[in-house]
Amino acid sequence: MLLANLTSLGQVLVTYHPGIEQLLVLLPQGTAVTQAVGVSKVNTKQDYMGDALTFNLNLLIPLLPAPIPLPPQQLPPPCTTGFLPAQQQRVPTFQDYPDRAPGDVYCRVPQDAPFNVRGARNIPCVTVPGKRAPTWQMCESNEYYVPLNDGYNWKGDPNATLSGQPVPQLPPGSPPAQAAPPPGPAPPPIAAAEYDPATGTYVGPDGRVYTQSNLARSATEEQTWQTMLLPPTGN
Repeated sequence: MLLANLTSLGQVLVTYHPGIEQLLVLLPQGTAVTQAVGVSKVNTKQDYMGDALTFNLNLLIPLLPAPIPLPPQQLPPPCTTGFLPAQQQRVPTFQDYPDRAPGDVYCRVPQDAPFNVRGARNIPCVTVPGKRAPTWQMCESNEYYVPLNDGYNWKGDPNATLSGQPVPQLPPGSPPAQAAPPPGPAPPPIAAAEYDPATGTYVGPDGRVYTQSNLARSATEEQTWQTMLLPPTGN
């Protein structure tokens, strides 16, 4: 079993050799950059031991007393295209874990869009040089990545934009989603009526007056929760 696992691992390493080589080259530089954010606080005495790091995030503040020029949007803007629309997103406080919808959810904007450039849509296909795709299934297929829209707004139905692609995105070759069957006839309404607790009489849906003796307060039958599960003995 160990040799079989090593064989599979070797095939993966051979296929992704360029990516692993790049990782080994960039990892020391990335470690150095990560350590550099703390240079400003080395051997210093200060109240706030923060790191020198900027995410280029600008938030609008609408509660200011006077108008102050602020940036029109966040830099970079958040990507919402390709994700579930707001009306289908789950509340973060929910603690259950329902099954995921089939398909992939990622930022589906043009590959040359100026934001989220490190997104899944720009992953290089190792086995197909020059091609970039979000999944290995698309890399190995004849399909090419097609964005949903320019990334700044929804177009068409939230789950089927004008490009005709579903959200989440199904793997290449998947059959199109079938439409839901039409709703059947509505079930008959549940009949309910008020009864007189003194006598057990009530008016039925047909307008007639009925009497069920075990509903009356003077009933001789045992009135417990067990008797509620038994059929009536008579009216």
